[in-house]
Amino acid sequence: MTKTKEKVEVLPKSFFITTLGCPKNTVDSMSMHQSLLKEGLLPANDPEASDFHLINTCTFIQDATKETIQTILDSIDLKKKNNQKLVVVGCFAERAGKEISDDLPEVDLHFGTGKYDQAGDILKKTFPLDFKEIKEFNEDILERLTLSNSIENYSKPYSYVKISDGCNRGCHFCIIPNLRGKFRDSSEESVLSDTRRAIAAGAKEIALISQDTVFYGKDTDKLLQLIESVSEVEGLQILRLLYLYPDKKTERLLDLYGKIDKIAPYLESPLQHVSKSVLKSMNRTGEYSYFKFLFEKARAVKPGLEIRTSFILGFPGETADDVDEIIRFIQDVKPEKVNLFPYSPQEGTKGFELEGKLKDKEISKRVNLVRDVYLEVLKDTHQSRIGKIYPAIVDEVLEVGAMVRRFQDAPEIDEVVFVEDQNLRVGQIGKVKVESFFELDMAGSWVF
Repeated sequence: MTKTKEKVEVLPKSFFITTLGCPKNTVDSMSMHQSLLKEGLLPANDPEASDFHLINTCTFIQDATKETIQTILDSIDLKKKNNQKLVVVGCFAERAGKEISDDLPEVDLHFGTGKYDQAGDILKKTFPLDFKEIKEFNEDILERLTLSNSIENYSKPYSYVKISDGCNRGCHFCIIPNLRGKFRDSSEESVLSDTRRAIAAGAKEIALISQDTVFYGKDTDKLLQLIESVSEVEGLQILRLLYLYPDKKTERLLDLYGKIDKIAPYLESPLQHVSKSVLKSMNRTGEYSYFKFLFEKARAVKPGLEIRTSFILGFPGETADDVDEIIRFIQDVKPEKVNLFPYSPQEGTKGFELEGKLKDKEISKRVNLVRDVYLEVLKDTHQSRIGKIYPAIVDEVLEVGAMVRRFQDAPEIDEVVFVEDQNLRVGQIGKVKVESFFELDMAGSWVF
């Protein structure tokens, strides 16, 4: 009697995306995620369980580059144990493609920016044997997988939506235009589609992001129209605007803050410096008095608004007096959230070629000096919050309570309030009372 051979079903290959860097990279990883699904790959729960491990890299500053390199090296060890293919994507691959080819032969494939939505097709052409006999998904299954928790942006009560890519500013410390290219808008239709998809997956808050948000459409009116359209999407509770360059366009945009209740009481505008001479050397506009005016206007149009900004210390030619200007600005204007970065020379930027470079030790000294001043200001800010009640959203449920975020705080980068309440659920919106604080975060109670 002849035995009939059993047909062995070939299971689809799986993938996992490790995302480094800022929320903009998270959105790019989402684009890769969808592209890989369309080619029949399935999301894995962790890197170890994947057939394809993709690393979406960052190389904005030296520390980011070091983290990227270390992540790749760690993943090479993981690859050897799990017989998987390692793919390096994004800014570091764009910048150091030759070095990856020459020095990291364990990396099976690398490609740069601008190809995230083509990731599935690129992998299929490079590794055709891994895509044989894969059944196509119907649209219903594909949509459910697209909204899966395997991509970080679909497992939170907030989601990032990118409205553009690239930048035309040409700041002398920034490598982004070299890596991402010139400014390119996303269409209003695609922004609205991404917003609706994220809300369908459970997001209550949408953060609009880009390298230069206020440059959208090269016309402030187009940005205002986009924001109004997004704010009207059904199910949206909180709309947050990120990466607003401190200029006249942001000044005009602030008028909308007072008109649309859904816009969070939050202004994120990276100044990078306040000294006019340093800003000129950085190829940026503005100065102390204008920045003070801009922040005062923001607080006036949106009661309870809090400000996040950033400063770069140690740019070539910076003097002690220039640092004193930043200190005076922080003490005078009291921005609630301040990021401080030591200047990181990036080959390929104008700043890399400038004379007057400072030693790393001196730059660190300046960063620590400004940080100490800011932390003293922050103590007073925290003290003023005690006893106040704020609209808030539950970001995460813990074993002993929950991690709650005021509308004045952006996800992942700002302070949170720890609440000892085991009855809360992720995405719940209500109010939190601040009762005490740590150096950065707070503790409180859920009151509604």
